[in-house]
Amino acid sequence: MDCRSTRMTMLPLNPFRPTRWEHQPDGKQLIWYTRTANHLADDKSIYVSGSRGSGKTTLLKSICWEDLAKNTSLRIQKKLEDFKSIGIYIRFPDHLTVAMSFVDWKATYPQAPSPELEFHRFFSLLVELTCCERALQACHELRSQTLLSLSPQDERQITSAFLNEFTRLNSFAESGTATFYELARLLRDVVREMNAASVRGTITAIDTRLPPREPGELLAFLIGRLSSATRLVGSETTRPSGFKFCLDDCEVLSTAQQVSLNTLVRNSKAPVSWVVSYVGSLFENSRTYLEQQPLTDADRRVISLDSRKDTDFRELCQAVVSLRLMFSVSEQARNARNVGDLKDFFPLETRLGSRNVNDLMEQMLRRSASPIATRLLENTKTVQLALERGGQRNSTASPPLYQTYVLLHWQGQSDAFKTSFNKVDESDLERRTLSVRDRAGEAWLRRKQNAALLHLASALKTKRIPLAGANIILSLSDGSIRDFLEILGFIYEGYAKKQKSIAYSQESLDRFALARTAIAADVQTNGIYKASSAYHAGVSARGERDFDVVLRLIEGLGRYTALLQSDHRDPSVLGRSERGVFQVRFETTRTDRSDDIAKRERTVLNVIRQAEIAGYVRMVEPTNQELDKDVKLGHILRFRLHRRLAPYYGFSYRGPYEPVAISASEIWQLCDRSSPVDPSLWADSMSSNPNTFDQSELSFDWDNES
Repeated sequence: MDCRSTRMTMLPLNPFRPTRWEHQPDGKQLIWYTRTANHLADDKSIYVSGSRGSGKTTLLKSICWEDLAKNTSLRIQKKLEDFKSIGIYIRFPDHLTVAMSFVDWKATYPQAPSPELEFHRFFSLLVELTCCERALQACHELRSQTLLSLSPQDERQITSAFLNEFTRLNSFAESGTATFYELARLLRDVVREMNAASVRGTITAIDTRLPPREPGELLAFLIGRLSSATRLVGSETTRPSGFKFCLDDCEVLSTAQQVSLNTLVRNSKAPVSWVVSYVGSLFENSRTYLEQQPLTDADRRVISLDSRKDTDFRELCQAVVSLRLMFSVSEQARNARNVGDLKDFFPLETRLGSRNVNDLMEQMLRRSASPIATRLLENTKTVQLALERGGQRNSTASPPLYQTYVLLHWQGQSDAFKTSFNKVDESDLERRTLSVRDRAGEAWLRRKQNAALLHLASALKTKRIPLAGANIILSLSDGSIRDFLEILGFIYEGYAKKQKSIAYSQESLDRFALARTAIAADVQTNGIYKASSAYHAGVSARGERDFDVVLRLIEGLGRYTALLQSDHRDPSVLGRSERGVFQVRFETTRTDRSDDIAKRERTVLNVIRQAEIAGYVRMVEPTNQELDKDVKLGHILRFRLHRRLAPYYGFSYRGPYEPVAISASEIWQLCDRSSPVDPSLWADSMSSNPNTFDQSELSFDWDNES
């Protein structure tokens, strides 16, 4: 792609920060249009879930009119007229849930047979008015930019017809309303009055001024007419444009509000469609207020950004980093790196390299003075020769270290291991190697490779594993583009320091972007560990209520995970590699019980939920669906820590895969404000007698091993 003719908006340096959309100055945001965005742009409504930093906001923005009309980086890739629908971005304010929570709907409507439906009628109207206001504003702005055609006559007729149909809205107008701009302002005023009434407890007073209608009717009335009367300039289709309302941060909504929104989605039809975005896994995405009519796949598609393929995430990171650097370097540097494809401006594989477990183990051993290091390196020759005799050739430059380490500790049965090896094990090494030369044996060894790495680090008392390489950084990012950029930000600062240049100078940035050699491994390692420490420090720096409890939870689980995965004194570390998917059974959270046990369980669930929304833990979908179907087992939650915490605590950069049973009462010890336990002592106590599941109970996918 020739960038010389493209006018660029220079970004502040460091090029990888800020990482949040909200923190970037207006006009400086960069957007990469992904394949997932194509699904969002379809006619069908979409629900998008994803952890903090997974790119939900940017994804929504990439199909909405504001950025398609104005954002330079997006307009390089897509144009507004490429889409079937005009995307309308809406972010619900955080106070919305709080405002509605003050209302006692049963007391407000004592004669109503179903106060919940009265709430739905009120809240859905607020959503519809907001959507109508934003759609009118979009039409007004797009026409002023000559991107949309609309006759003044149609504008007046639509405005008049809308106010004639919903006449009570006129009571909020202080002057005549004839244009879309004036109608949008009127609807904004109505929404403000509704919010104020919720807080003041005057809903019954304002209710008489609100238009009677069926939920969804007001929005359908206006959008149907807008769709028929407007055309995108330059569009090659004669089909009227739809309107897709992209609702961001919907996790702030209460459960009742989520159900109300689902009902609107269930009742909507063309030209109205929706994208509903939320953090976490506990969003209610199927219940509605329509009896026997839940929201199903026929009504909407659910996309989880946390479940996207590794190749898709790698492609996203490659593109976003290239885009950021291309818009940050000087014009001279940009012209010097004249690439055919925008996303190839900064090739990750070339600049960061790729490292496997044997590479990391070899570096640790070369730096160690321990006799274990010498003996292990010597024994790799035996394994190498045995594998070659069996027709297997080592495809990497590093010796087969993890294979050797696992086999030296193996006692001959599937998951029976010793904590150390001796001369007898060394003399038996060739026989053991020959016994695992088939495909099943190779797969078994691969499953143990990260356990071998952590076990060796513990045995050598190595505090910092030399983590580096694009594959490892991508894994630590855990599907979060924000975390990937944060790690690269620290690596960039280390690179500039090593080059003895100012990190925020244009010269340093140009040198970083144009270099063709790999960034030094030690620079990457330092950046990775600094990023992990900064992520951990961010937990304690948060000012939300009860986040000291969340910090204790993270601290306890982090140290517990590290002990489960790396304690070389524990023979189960190699036998049950990469444990740390915590499986908690809640007996009372789905009941009406109010005893102490129930209160404690709800507190624990709430703390885990806070940690999930903040991004520090990730929910894990069960592979055995029958567990959730058996009501006798109660509510089962499976979660793990974010992989970016792995370097700080010392667990696997791949994260945990194996389940560990833990009770809500055990987690309560970390959540108890009156007598909180020390997280380190708690982890030591838990690891001394871990109640783990058999591997036969739950199995996890090993296909994506690195």
